[in-house]
Amino acid sequence: MRREKIEIKKLGINGEGIGYVDKKVCFIDNALPGELVEVELYSHDRRFLKGKVIKYIKTSPERVTTFCQEDQFCQGCSLTSLKYERQLPYKKEILKDALKKYTNYDIEKLPIKNVIESPLKKEYKQVVSLPITYFKGKIGVGIYQRESKYLTLMDQCPMHDPMINQVLRKIEAILNKHKVRDYNDKIKKGLRFIRLRKIDSAIQILFVTGTNSIDEQVVKEVSQIKEVKSIYYTVNTTRYQDFDLQGYKKIYGQSTLPFQCMDQQYVYSIKSEFPIHPIMEEKKLRIIKSFIPSDATVLSVRCGIGLLELALDNEVIGIDEKKYHIKDANDNAQFLRKANAHFLCRNIDEGMIQQCKKRHFDVVIVRNESLSKAIKQSIVLSKVKDVIYVSDHPSSLAKDLEDLRSYYETESIIPLDTYPNTCKMEIIVKLKRK
Repeated sequence: MRREKIEIKKLGINGEGIGYVDKKVCFIDNALPGELVEVELYSHDRRFLKGKVIKYIKTSPERVTTFCQEDQFCQGCSLTSLKYERQLPYKKEILKDALKKYTNYDIEKLPIKNVIESPLKKEYKQVVSLPITYFKGKIGVGIYQRESKYLTLMDQCPMHDPMINQVLRKIEAILNKHKVRDYNDKIKKGLRFIRLRKIDSAIQILFVTGTNSIDEQVVKEVSQIKEVKSIYYTVNTTRYQDFDLQGYKKIYGQSTLPFQCMDQQYVYSIKSEFPIHPIMEEKKLRIIKSFIPSDATVLSVRCGIGLLELALDNEVIGIDEKKYHIKDANDNAQFLRKANAHFLCRNIDEGMIQQCKKRHFDVVIVRNESLSKAIKQSIVLSKVKDVIYVSDHPSSLAKDLEDLRSYYETESIIPLDTYPNTCKMEIIVKLKRK
């Protein structure tokens, strides 16, 4: 393979170093701006090259020793070798680059705030969904890395909450004790995936299995792990890695778990989506809440179980297309005795159009990877005063802002470091009708 000495000019959107060979872009994993590296080129494309570092000739002063023992192989967190304080401006630049590429804004005049720091830089993930794999004679929870046969075991991941890792290791020991096997696609049997969620101080477990259920003795021993408060399973024998294809069956414990957020208590059922980083989720919700006038009528799209909506005293309509979200939202509204918030299970586009035709809203909150044409038209035609748009996809966000630019001023853009040591972030944008 061809080798080259390359100076790294900047970081790409996936955290890879970017340099140039014969004026062609070269993407290099685990290389930082300012470094001079010897690279082995392993992929040649008409538009770009890819390479891996063979030798660091000059290293960046911003490089630190990674705290992750799997960093060389696991591709989940690409920034563990970069000082945390430098990760934040890097993410801001990703956002600015997307806005430069997809909008006609004068980027330097946009009110883009600095990325809000996470108080937890690791041990923050409170939700993990992982394959169950038979490897070297043992059952383990891990991921085979792309383009290799290397298995990254995930029961000691430094990004997971320590309780999740601890429970994962206990479950692995129980599965191996009882000689449980992983999923076999030919006979459609075995354990396929496991999802653990830490909700406050309790663990909720979901197994995804083949056509056979889980051995009763395994369930009994897993239920005796003191942190475990509920166990469910669901069957999936398709090629799709989807946890929600069929119903969930409870085989132990509580149907819901309590969660403290926004100075009040909510309940979560097994299907409803729980925030991966609850501390940053609450920071995000408090920022959004601060943008909403006390007398405003609010339409909230993809409301989930109503964490934000039930923390408001405003008149609120929440829309979500998932029945289990709306059930939890309504149960929480009843529990909290909140009569001001109403939750509807609707297709997002149809529900948005219907509600905007029915009445005027002062504030619309949208949470999307990108906004559909129907949502953007509803916002514009109904002349909503304020739009609060939450996204973790800078490019899609930028395209949507450009589409709304003729009708709305951008008052504030606030990125949050919800996913430290990765390239991902969440962004809150506050728009004001012109």
